[in-house]
Amino acid sequence: MEPSKFAQQNAERAMESANFGLKWALEFAEQTLSQSKVAMDGFLKVSNKMAKDFESQSSTIREQTAALTEKALSNSVDFGRKCLRAKEPDELVQLQTDFVSQQAQMFAEQTRELGQQIQRATQASYNTLADAARKTEQSIAGKRQRSEA
Repeated sequence: MEPSKFAQQNAERAMESANFGLKWALEFAEQTLSQSKVAMDGFLKVSNKMAKDFESQSSTIREQTAALTEKALSNSVDFGRKCLRAKEPDELVQLQTDFVSQQAQMFAEQTRELGQQIQRATQASYNTLADAARKTEQSIAGKRQRSEA
């Protein structure tokens, strides 16, 4: 075989190898970008849902806090009125005991309800994240399978 023909064949083979490598790199980059887009879309959807959930939960907490404040102030005013009508020191002591007990019970109930709401909100956020991670993983796996086919 002639040296020039041999050199030409080697050059053609090198070019084919380079083209194959370039094509593979481009396909790999395209697949990676596609998977990244799927992941980012999922992240944005989850972020929006969590923000809406948080807004809803904080609104509920604000309303409950306002109701608690209103009730506490109302109880305080009622306590003050009852104290003004008291005729004996023993009656004042009983009024004070009842008032403190009532306020403590009210705050305990509010704390329990708030704890339950926080627990529900935390569980909802966890479920949202877990669901989004599962969907993103499935979507990426589906795209990978289609590109391998």
